[in-house]
Formats: sequence, C-alpha cells, structure tokens
Amino acid sequence: MTLPGKYLQLFLATWRPRPGSAYGVTDCRRFLVMLLFWPVFLSLVLVNSTCLLLDHLFFPRFRRVPVIEPVFVVGVPRSGTTFMHRLLALDDGRFTTTALWELLFAPSILQRRLWMALARVDGMLGGPCRRLLLWLERRMLGRLDDVHRTGLLAPEEDYLALAPVLGCFLLILPFGDPSLWRLAYFDQQLSAAEQERILGYYSRLVQRHLYVHGQHKTFLSKNPSFTPMMDGLRRHFPDARLIGCVRNPARSVPSQISAILVGARLFSTRVDSDWWREGLSEMLRYYYRRLLADLPAMAPHQARLVPLESIADCPLEGIQALYRQFGLLMHRDYRARLVIENEKARAYRSGHGYSSKSLGVCEAHLAQRFDFVFDALSYPRPG
Repeated sequence: MTLPGKYLQLFLATWRPRPGSAYGVTDCRRFLVMLLFWPVFLSLVLVNSTCLLLDHLFFPRFRRVPVIEPVFVVGVPRSGTTFMHRLLALDDGRFTTTALWELLFAPSILQRRLWMALARVDGMLGGPCRRLLLWLERRMLGRLDDVHRTGLLAPEEDYLALAPVLGCFLLILPFGDPSLWRLAYFDQQLSAAEQERILGYYSRLVQRHLYVHGQHKTFLSKNPSFTPMMDGLRRHFPDARLIGCVRNPARSVPSQISAILVGARLFSTRVDSDWWREGLSEMLRYYYRRLLADLPAMAPHQARLVPLESIADCPLEGIQALYRQFGLLMHRDYRARLVIENEKARAYRSGHGYSSKSLGVCEAHLAQRFDFVFDALSYPRPG
C-alpha cells in the first residue's frame, strides 16, 4: 500500500475502528480529541514535508554530509534509555543529539535556521517569547513528568521525526490500529522496500542535523523503538555503535504497560487494557531476545549491553566503562558533570507509581514468559 493509502486507511479507521483495534468504540472523548489531532497532525506533516523538500533546493550539500560512527541507544523501554541518553548528551563537545523542538517543528535545515534566527532576535529583546514557550510547555507536558519528563529544549527520541512516513511506533497511541504493531518487529515483518523507505528518510534527517550542528560532531540517538531495527541501522550506518539498555522484566514490563495506558487514556475513556498488555508483553519479549542475541555477537568496540542496575546509582563508573570499551577519551569537564550526576542519582526517586496486580500482570506468567532473561542476566524472579 502506498503512503497516501495508509493515511487514508488510518483516517477511516479513526471513526470506524477495524477489528482488533485498541479503541473499539469512538466515544465522545476520542471523537473530540481526534477531531483536533488530525488537523494538527496533517498541518505539521504538510509544513515539515514541504520544508524538507526545499532543503534539496537551498542546501543541497547536506546530502554529502558523512555520518561517522553514530551512537544509538536502544533497548527495552523503561530500562534507563532516557537516563543513558541524557548522560551521554552532557558530553556536548563530542556528541550532538536532537531536541524535541527540532523533531516537531524543525526537522528541515530551513526551519532550524529560521527558528534559530528568531531565537537570537528574541534573546536580544530579553527572551519574552522563550519564557512564554517554556510556561506553555510546562502546562502542556507537566502532567506527564512522572512517566517521561521532557521539554522543547530537552534531548528527545528522534523516532518522532518518522511520524510523517508512518514509521514512528508511538502513532499506535492516537490511532490504536493493529497494523502499527508491525513496526515493533521492523526487521522481520516489514518488506525490504518499506524498510528502505523509512531508513532512507531517517538517514537524510541525520545528515541534515549534522549539517546544522556540526559535521565534526558524533550523532547520538536514543530510541527503544529502534531495537527491532538494529539490522537496518547497521546496513545504513555500518560503523555505528549500539548501546542496549535492559532491566529486570519484573520492573520494566509493568512499568511500560502502565506508561502506555496513561497515554492511551488521553485518547479514549474506553481503553482495552488486555489489548495493550498482551501486545506490549510480546513486543518486549521480542526486544529482550534481540538484545541478548545481537549485541554480544557484535565486535566489543561496536556494542555494549548495559543493565540499568549497573548505572542507576553510579553513572560515572558506568559511563567510564562504556568509554573504555568504545575507545573514547573522557574529557575532564565531562567527567566533572558526571560527578554531579552521581549525586543526583543517589537522591533520585521515580514518581511513576503503578501496581502490577492492578495492571493484570501475573507474576507467574511474567516469570515464565521472560524466563530466558532471568537466566541470562541473573535477575531475581518475581514472587
């Protein structure tokens, strides 16, 4: 099916859900939310796609930008991928990574240059627009802080930029369409043509980012949703380095189910918890299998498996071990920043509360479904 055909399919399924969809009934909340979502989503797609095309006219040299040894933080969701990403992003002399404002409003070079120019003018005036935007950001995103704290200026997952080509798994939240589960098994279930369409689009986004932020920098990406895309990433970026974050399934699985249900309830008052629980459990099982099979088979200087427990209390020690394995020199100012993060980590307490029992996550079933993870990583079994 062509991309316009997929858009049409999702649009029609919004109002008349297909069999097996997450939202079986279009209730009042869902109707109103999607009535607002579709115009906003399509407007962003149209504006961003137009500007991406204009990049080829105004900045054609971006296509010759080399992407050298990029670093991809993949792994199981709710296993410290955000923590790892933001620790590495502190080494801003080496790495460059995407911020939320770029992904949503400026994936193109043209848009970034425009917004950066406007930001400079705003700074000369004392930053009134910046203060207003940050206030609005907290009003809109603050309620999600316990699940995933983010902001317009914060490092964020660049799979959001794949939404226009329907390559972003997060789209399953507003649409709830069963066809989007295929993205969670990217290397296995998508055709070669679909994979190349999405990864080719992504590769050009990375080149654009380096064109703006510095070709001498190393591109840093964090996306748990890239875990099923590791084969494709290595085809497009042969010298890429992969960091796979994992955590005890007894914690990561119910935490991810809880986080997704928070998002799903924004789009409907009738959420099928079983649909999400079973789909996510199988997806995470596949993620663990990929990580435990693929990363140890790669060369040591190209891949590392990082349990959250090994960096949660002492990020400095964990990042030092990572840098040694990848042959990277840690500069003094970056080490000083990690020392500060050590103190923060010791005081950190997650605000994301949930109960496995209330989510319908059976400990015995969890221990059986993820038995290979408990065996491989010596995690205590639930119960």
